[in-house]
Amino acid sequence: MKYYYLHPFKPQYFFPKDFKKHKIMRSFYKPYSFVGFMSWWLFKNSIIYRTLFEKNNIETHIPEKNIRRIVGTKALMAFNTGTTGVEQKITALGVINKEEFFIKYAKTEISIFNVVNEHNVLQQLSSLNYVPKVLDYYQDDQQVLLKTTVLEGNRLGFILMNDNILDCLINLEKMQIKTHKEPSTSLKKSFAHGDFCPWNMMINKNKILLYDWEMAGNYSLGYDLFTFIFQSNFLLNPKKSLDIIFLENEKFVIKYFSHFNISEWKEYLVNFAKEKIEVEKNKSVNNLLFKYQNLLKYA
Repeated sequence: MKYYYLHPFKPQYFFPKDFKKHKIMRSFYKPYSFVGFMSWWLFKNSIIYRTLFEKNNIETHIPEKNIRRIVGTKALMAFNTGTTGVEQKITALGVINKEEFFIKYAKTEISIFNVVNEHNVLQQLSSLNYVPKVLDYYQDDQQVLLKTTVLEGNRLGFILMNDNILDCLINLEKMQIKTHKEPSTSLKKSFAHGDFCPWNMMINKNKILLYDWEMAGNYSLGYDLFTFIFQSNFLLNPKKSLDIIFLENEKFVIKYFSHFNISEWKEYLVNFAKEKIEVEKNKSVNNLLFKYQNLLKYA
């Protein structure tokens, strides 16, 4: 099958020839920079531009044949290779018999652990209408594949914390979920998405929808809140100072912890920074390690 890829010098996204016929595939890539926006616009609107980045065989980037043995040979899919490293996973949006679906495929030890965790969490959250539903699941000694429904909504770009997002965080805390991720701490814990950032969110009729639950777990209270505030800014606004980030978000932090009758919330921020430092140390690419070390000093 013929594919076109983004980006020109670092192939990561692979789109089938007829991807423009499917709204779901046109929404697969979300640019966050001017260069990314222009590249995506040219890719969608110029067949000449796309043909410059054409491949008839993508096996060197994506184990397509192996994935199709599980999903089916007739499925039309757009792939994302993911970030290289020990946590690398391949994701895809696809259509088969007019049914839209999302898949996550993993082969490394850590990525398999994360996808297994996501499957476990989604099964327990199956009654909620703002998370994906599990359609299929395959696991053996060397690989795991999770297939889910696709959420309907508009993907978020960078967005500041607001009351709608805060309500979503407070509702998540009420969930009693068993997960494979539960860092040790003496502080109050709560269930958390684990990677609560704009790129894992959609909005539909002012309702927040959440996907990518592989990092979900029972963390110290406020883990998702601080992830949204700091990780989103660290990655999307890297030049913004900690002073400005605090100034923009302190009222929401106070409001969140007040809901749980906690006035001394800074110990939760300290614990969050320490947890994130350990997470970053274990990554192949730990660009945020320095950011969280600074946050720990600041807190």
